[in-house]
Amino acid sequence: MSKKIFTPEAHAPQEAKEGEPKIVKLTINDFAREIGLQPDAQGRYTFGPEHVRLAYEYAEKFARDRHAEGIVIDGVASPGVIASLLHGAHPAEGYLTYMQKDAEGKMVKGEVKILEPLPEGEGRGPEGFTWSKKETPDYTLVEFALGGDFKIEDLDKVIPPEVDPTKPVIISGRGPLYLTHTIAAGYRHYKGIPGVGFYQPASKFGPAKTEIGISHHEELPLGLNFGEPTEIGSAKEQYEKRITENLTKLKEGIEEQKVASVEVSGKMIKITLDSGESYNVSVREVTKGE
Repeated sequence: MSKKIFTPEAHAPQEAKEGEPKIVKLTINDFAREIGLQPDAQGRYTFGPEHVRLAYEYAEKFARDRHAEGIVIDGVASPGVIASLLHGAHPAEGYLTYMQKDAEGKMVKGEVKILEPLPEGEGRGPEGFTWSKKETPDYTLVEFALGGDFKIEDLDKVIPPEVDPTKPVIISGRGPLYLTHTIAAGYRHYKGIPGVGFYQPASKFGPAKTEIGISHHEELPLGLNFGEPTEIGSAKEQYEKRITENLTKLKEGIEEQKVASVEVSGKMIKITLDSGESYNVSVREVTKGE
């Protein structure tokens, strides 16, 4: 593959020339419509934590069906959804679109390749770039800070710090999306790490928010969301409790023959009871009993 990490959006990704990698475009709008979301008055889509796993499955099938060696993700979504799309399409290389000014000062759209730097030591970066790492029993918080405007040509200088791979990594920092997701990609296959999340501290725009966007472990589900990183333990407990309670209600409805409808969409089963309550069951494997 070429080492070039950014290009102007002048090519048609679906039309790969002979000998070149097949790069296809995955638009956020197409994904949103596929999962049944409706845009707001400004044409924007709002994604919730329940859409993070759907993003992984959508990109996995998207890349497989098109035999893609690379995907360009075009559009706006939460960090968790973007990370899940990139991870689902792997091993296809990932690209994100971004806006920049051309020589005439006009805003033009470009594409940047998401790298997968191997964590090393205490981490490195271009001049003015700093790392901060906080280890806790339940997670590792990795924060980055910029000394000024980040230059896209410096992306390959970003090397995340090593972490304890037995715990999830939570990333925090203000910078371009392609920087955040390059850092996340560096950890997604790091020594069996259970998962990667994204932390946004509280600000005038809203309360603190953490969301898991990459997962390799059932105890750390995609889309798990909470406030401060310190709440990860209680969030996992609440998640397990919610599953148990909903399965109990669903079991009672089935036993009492109060099922109004059953719908299957991909790996999701939607069961609606006579009361109007509906339950979405995500299925990873189905086996037939003897």
